[in-house]
Amino acid sequence: MFEFEPDEYIFTKFAFFFKNRKKRKEAQLEQAVNLNEIKPRLTIFARAITGKAIEVYEAEREGGYRDNNFFLPSKFSEFKTVNENISFYLFRILYLSIQKNLDFNWVGIEEHDLLESQQQSKKHSKEVLEELFLQFPITEKYFQNFLTYYTQKTKKRKEVDTSFIFGKWMRNNPEEELDKQLNNFSDKVKKAQKEQPKTILKSKAVEEIISVQVDQKQVEDMVLQHQFEKVETAEEFGGNFRDMDGDDDLDDHENALEDLNMKYTVRVDDTAHSVYQADFVENTTVAENAEKNSTDIYIEYDEWDFSKRKYKENYCKVYPKSILETNVDYYQKTLRENASTLMGLRKMLTSVNNKYQQQRRQTQGEEFDLDALTDLYIDVHSGHTPSENIYLSKRKKEKDLSILMLLDVSLSSDGYAAGNKVIDVEKQVSILFGEILNEFNVDFSIDSFYSKTRNYSTYQTIKGFDEDWNKAKYKIGAIQPEGYTRIGSALRHSGAMLDQRDTKNKWVILISDGKPNDYDRYEGKHGVNDVKQALRELNERNINSYALAIEAQAKYYLPQMFGQNHYQILTTPVELLESLVKLYEKIKHQS
Repeated sequence: MFEFEPDEYIFTKFAFFFKNRKKRKEAQLEQAVNLNEIKPRLTIFARAITGKAIEVYEAEREGGYRDNNFFLPSKFSEFKTVNENISFYLFRILYLSIQKNLDFNWVGIEEHDLLESQQQSKKHSKEVLEELFLQFPITEKYFQNFLTYYTQKTKKRKEVDTSFIFGKWMRNNPEEELDKQLNNFSDKVKKAQKEQPKTILKSKAVEEIISVQVDQKQVEDMVLQHQFEKVETAEEFGGNFRDMDGDDDLDDHENALEDLNMKYTVRVDDTAHSVYQADFVENTTVAENAEKNSTDIYIEYDEWDFSKRKYKENYCKVYPKSILETNVDYYQKTLRENASTLMGLRKMLTSVNNKYQQQRRQTQGEEFDLDALTDLYIDVHSGHTPSENIYLSKRKKEKDLSILMLLDVSLSSDGYAAGNKVIDVEKQVSILFGEILNEFNVDFSIDSFYSKTRNYSTYQTIKGFDEDWNKAKYKIGAIQPEGYTRIGSALRHSGAMLDQRDTKNKWVILISDGKPNDYDRYEGKHGVNDVKQALRELNERNINSYALAIEAQAKYYLPQMFGQNHYQILTTPVELLESLVKLYEKIKHQS
């Protein structure tokens, strides 16, 4: 007789369930698309469609739009192929663009729950779709495919969940003047804090927050208690305010912060000593909001962590840009004031460029090669066939050369060295040296860089390798000091630019104060060792490097980074140009 074993039956069912679940998960991983991987392209797409400075952020779930911010799922793997999942993101960008143009969203301070926001979005979807299909007919096909999928996925007697197609309504901010927006905040909150946080950690994605102003008298009346707990609103906090004595113990609570929901924040007058950083845009446009990049196109580079002897992978974001502004007057003034210097420079470099080198054992030439004649005499008397290569020839030895001049235009270049403004020394030298390199038909580029933390390093191309000098030369005068000095990421991007040249002899010439420095503790041993590692990377790819520093303090940094005979410390444009002549001669005669 067959005996039913409930334990065995349950175990078998569970095993079968988890086996199938594992297979489904593995399949989903293969076709999954991460938002961060395609965010730059989506951002450009959204800006092109709307004509607005759209930013793309990760959503908590289905997302929507809020002001000029589009929120999309951080990962999507519903469909069978990568292309189908990418098409979902493209569809959502177009849909949100039309929805934004129609101004379909909540306005005001009234709160709406998730279900109400989803229903409102679905209610107005017909109008959005009509306009969407009219402007972009191809989207109708994609929409039908998405709708069919979610319909088939939904069990009978249940309403089809279209929230991922239509998203949800979010709350737009009313367009008010800044002063009006900040009426409810104290004077201390309104202005940017001069004191900087000691600790910054990264939180989970959150779509929007509500700022709650804490009554100062209430704070003073309450017994000060330090409680590290989840704060939803000021009322829910129960009147127990965190200790504001300046202690910085955020690091100790990093694990606990992973579960913290940043939906609501409490605003007080005290200066922040720690920051738990989230990717959200606050309801008020205050000075503390992070600067937005105009293009949002960046390249990620590693950074060397000397303390752990390993790279921080994809740690730095470099934003390549092209300078469009010009200053014709600055260029013309530089040539007028340095006419004699330019003439002398042209003479010196012409001499270097026209130097001849003896070529031995040639079939023809102006003189005999004595060594070759000796070998010929020996061959004749020994019965061997003598070589006809018995002449010396003086031929110009052409060089396969690319030079990238990299200018440090950080705020330190706004200072003076020996009575000369550093940024002006850099600009004048770039103009004068560029004139000569252009005359000699040398493949060269002039670039500049500055940084604002690892997440925002700007790399500006002033004169590209393939750009006409007669157009690019007027841009140099428009360069202005800005930001900090993250040299490592700039060198890595320079190497990437030189990798694209077909020439064999490649050089990066860095003109800087020589001190690695950035807001997020890119300094000291960390900064120096990162630069050293970046230079090793260049050397491994047969890219040469040299540093010219316009700052006396550079003597403490350059030897550590570049090594002996690979840098010079100067103070004037004349000194710098003379050094460039010597360096150029070295470059031209490098084997």
